[in-house]
Amino acid sequence: METTLTDFQRRFSEARTAADRGETVVIKAGDGGYLFTRISDKPANPFADLEHLFGTVALNETRTPREKIRQRLRKNRAA
Repeated sequence: METTLTDFQRRFSEARTAADRGETVVIKAGDGGYLFTRISDKPANPFADLEHLFGTVALNETRTPREKIRQRLRKNRAA
C-alpha cells in the first residue's frame, strides 16, 4: 500500500489493518519515504543492528551507599 503522509495520518486505522495483514505501507514524504509494517513483539535478535556499539558504553556503578561502606570496611579489615 502506498500513501502520502497526510493520507496516512487521516487513515491510520486502514494502514494499521493493512500492516496487520502483513502488507508493508509505504509513506511518501518529500524526497524520501517511510515504511510502516508490523513486527513481532520479541524479535529473534533484538540487537541485530547494534553490534558495532557493543563495549563502547559503560554503565555507572549501581552499588548502594551501604554496599560501598561495607566494601571499604572489608578492605580496611583485610589490610
